[in-house]
Amino acid sequence: MQKINVKKTGLYLLLGLCLLLATTTVSIAPLYQGPDIKIIGQQFYKDLESEFQLYRYQIDALDTGVPPLILQTLPKDLHTITSSKQKKRIFFKSLLPMVLLANDEIRAERGQLQMIDDHLSASKSLDASQRETLSILAKRYKVQFNPLHPKQAVQALLNRVDIIPADLALAQAANESAWGTSRFSQVANNLFGEWTFVQGQGIIPERRPEGETYEVQKFSTVYDSVRSYLHNLNTHPAYQQLRELRSVSRNSGTDLKGSQLAEGLLRYSTRGADYVKELQVMIRTNHLNRFASAKLRTSS
Repeated sequence: MQKINVKKTGLYLLLGLCLLLATTTVSIAPLYQGPDIKIIGQQFYKDLESEFQLYRYQIDALDTGVPPLILQTLPKDLHTITSSKQKKRIFFKSLLPMVLLANDEIRAERGQLQMIDDHLSASKSLDASQRETLSILAKRYKVQFNPLHPKQAVQALLNRVDIIPADLALAQAANESAWGTSRFSQVANNLFGEWTFVQGQGIIPERRPEGETYEVQKFSTVYDSVRSYLHNLNTHPAYQQLRELRSVSRNSGTDLKGSQLAEGLLRYSTRGADYVKELQVMIRTNHLNRFASAKLRTSS
């Protein structure tokens, strides 16, 4: 099995992980402190572009890394942009930092699991701290944990606690949110069309069929939506095929490819295979695989 080399990338990662392990919910973004993360919320896209310039953030020149930026909301006037090239550029620049941040949280968790796995292989037992960590992660990722057989939980978790490639996340966000212009992305910060069945926790769709009770989930920030989406793909039974495809790539030592993992999203949309093909076309035509090696800067 391929090992992920987990490195400390700054205070933001440590604080994010601390809160992540302290809660099993996914709707609350990490409460970052200090200068490492910049949380921004511009109402107009030109102001957002000016903000990006302050950080020398160019989507086609990522050699210096991606600044760790969290958007509270997307600009309200994205729909007024007439140039599709400009709209796409702003959308991808907005989402990429948050996808990388959320994936780094998952890398940190996976690193913990791999250390526990190595310890189990060497000593056949865990200390109290390791058992507690494993219990928390098992609860968060909806895996059965029997303290007498921790290896089973570790193996199940390694199948779930893993990243979603940026190219796939960006393609789905663009597809589901109409490039950030849909009602739900603008009003509810929901970029991935996620539902909730808890009354009052979301927004009732205008054309919801009679008798249905689902609502479109509301999120406090765009980053909350990104984290929830990753957690959904990593835990929901409907996306087991995606996780299996990812595990095959890990075990063979090959890089994760969004277009390949998209094959595991047949149940994400009622369009099934057509939806998968649409995502693959979006990844290819927008050259989203160029973001496969994108890394975060250690500070904004």
